[in-house]
Amino acid sequence: MALRYGRKGFPVRSKVVWCAALAVVVALTAAACSRSVTGTPSAAGSGDSSQAALPPGSTASGSTAVTVATMHVTLPQGARYTETSADGSLDGCVSAGSAACEARMLDLRAASADPNAQFNAPSTSRPYGWYTGTDVPQCITPSTGPGAGTQATGSTVLEHGFAPIGPKKAEYARWQVTCANGAQDNQVRMWWLPTSKILVVEYASTPALDAQLDQMLAAATFG
Repeated sequence: MALRYGRKGFPVRSKVVWCAALAVVVALTAAACSRSVTGTPSAAGSGDSSQAALPPGSTASGSTAVTVATMHVTLPQGARYTETSADGSLDGCVSAGSAACEARMLDLRAASADPNAQFNAPSTSRPYGWYTGTDVPQCITPSTGPGAGTQATGSTVLEHGFAPIGPKKAEYARWQVTCANGAQDNQVRMWWLPTSKILVVEYASTPALDAQLDQMLAAATFG
């Protein structure tokens, strides 16, 4: 939701004061172009020795709740969730530090119900089952966000089955993805709840990020 500020909110005593107020308005307006939430620290001294290593920018579990369709999850400290962005490229993205999009959590109820939508249902059995678009799949890595990567040239299923999202069992798979730029080759993981129509995709899988997302999804609730 864009913030609105009127001139009456900034008493003008001099040109210096007015210019400073105007700079604040510009900064706040720019920040409102996307809607995102950021994880915040939990209470210290929790004694959780099972805390996994986290991506850059995250140091501990967090306490910011995010809702996607009927799913409720808690972001780790330092992680952010962009519900909507100006051009739509970062919609549903979860990331930390300087990364644009390390994972996505998407509500696909509307797309699934629209017969005219440019949409491929997620699938653990097809090569590009993690990609729901109908155009050419692109590689996404922490340094190359959506729309910035090169074309994906191959996608091979390495494992598939089921994995938990809270009390539910999601269709799960891992792919080895090759890219036109070999430096962007990576592994992609996906969780798909076909009844709830909720998709979670992890780009550029690493052991640390795997552990973080597994922990977050295992604690998910629904309702």
